[in-house]
Amino acid sequence: RITTSSGTCGVLPAMPLKFYWTSVPVAMLLATIYLYYVVEYKPSRKRAKLIEDLDMKVVNRPSECELTASDGDLLHVHYTSFLKNAGQQFETTKGGEPYVFKLGNCVKRAKPECIKGFQTAVTGMCTGEKRKVTIPPKLGYDKKVRPKEISADERILFHIEMIDIDKN
Repeated sequence: RITTSSGTCGVLPAMPLKFYWTSVPVAMLLATIYLYYVVEYKPSRKRAKLIEDLDMKVVNRPSECELTASDGDLLHVHYTSFLKNAGQQFETTKGGEPYVFKLGNCVKRAKPECIKGFQTAVTGMCTGEKRKVTIPPKLGYDKKVRPKEISADERILFHIEMIDIDKN
């Protein structure tokens, strides 16, 4: 019974919907599919799009690849970077100590570890592997930390050699 502001009473109508126990497994299945899409499928599509935007060539891949770089690993790499349009080298670690950084962490904002294209390029590399990667401006340096010799529309060419991987 319902009492209204005028003091009259009414009766609630019967519920038009019935509960069916067979709807529980169907709802759980749909929730599982959605969760898989959000957690697994959607991020892998985003990564595939990043890789598609890069011009990446494997120059040398070892015959045996036991260790591959993934997020959280400490990587030791040699790299040389060039301005693609100008053909000018602007940074290198060749002839010195390898550049060491933790993949997925951005500590030194003006360094390659903070470039999305560079992170994508080294992910999955084996120890001893060499890659040649051209990074488009949208995956390059952040506007705030971009070196002044690099214009906003400059493509950056990296020659990368994976020296060592310390697994997390």
